Amino acid sequence: MDRDELRNLLKSQDLNTVVPASFQQVGGSVFPDQRAAFSLADFGSIVDAFRAVHLPSYGSAIAQSAKNASINGNGDLLSVSGNAVAVVQAIQITTIGGDPSNCDVNLNGVLVANANADPAATQPVVLPYPLIVDSGSPLTITNSSSDLTLVCTYYLISQ
Repeated sequence: MDRDELRNLLKSQDLNTVVPASFQQVGGSVFPDQRAAFSLADFGSIVDAFRAVHLPSYGSAIAQSAKNASINGNGDLLSVSGNAVAVVQAIQITTIGGDPSNCDVNLNGVLVANANADPAATQPVVLPYPLIVDSGSPLTITNSSSDLTLVCTYYLISQ
């Protein structure tokens, strides 16, 4: 395969759709040999372009991805799908009842915080560390009452 053939095969691809499986679908297995040495420089160019776009922001917030999620009572406060990864910045708890209320904040079923609210008050939930949520580890609320509302603010670091 020469350089022009490789470029023709990849011309419909862009940096958002290039994944290792793309090369297997387009060109099959690649076995470098002496003839292929010049064509491998094209792969290097693709890798360099991918790095230039994605590595400077790896682990950083994706611009304009900050959002809020809320729940009344028990259930998923935040769940993401696909390859999305979210970082929870803050959680607040609000109760409208006349008694102090509390609930449990869980990440993938593991208790990470006990949220407490005074009667008819809004208070922050103290998080022990940044909470990373992906499609396999939702942020859930348990042992809550219906007079509690929890709101979290988060941003995406991958989508």
